[in-house]
Parts: sequence; C-alpha cells; structure tokens
Amino acid sequence: MSKDYYGKCGSCKYCELGTGYTSCYSTSFQCSRNSYQVKADDKPCSRFEPASGRTNDMIARYDK
Repeated sequence: MSKDYYGKCGSCKYCELGTGYTSCYSTSFQCSRNSYQVKADDKPCSRFEPASGRTNDMIARYDK
C-alpha cells in the first residue's frame, strides 16, 4: 500500500527530496525554509507551499 503525500511536507517546495537520509527504515529530508529534517509524510508547517509538478509517485521514489 502506498502513502499519500498530498498536502504533506513531501509535496512542499521547501522539502528537498534529493537530500534524503535513511536511518532505521525511515527517510528524512532537509527543509530549506526551516533548516531542519522532515519526513515526506509529516504534517506541513504554516509555511507550506505546494511544489508545482511534484506528484505522489515522484515523492514516493525518494521516500525509502
């Protein structure tokens, strides 16, 4: 079963998918706006801005 990333951190333009770091079967990404690590399926913060053209499948490829 696949995760739904719509409206979550992974679909925000500040979540840098290329920075994925996997530890204990969980992948974290750098947030360029807040300078800390987030998970793609975390609830977004108040600065959430959707990344145009970023699909659920694209985010899933980076989220190990």
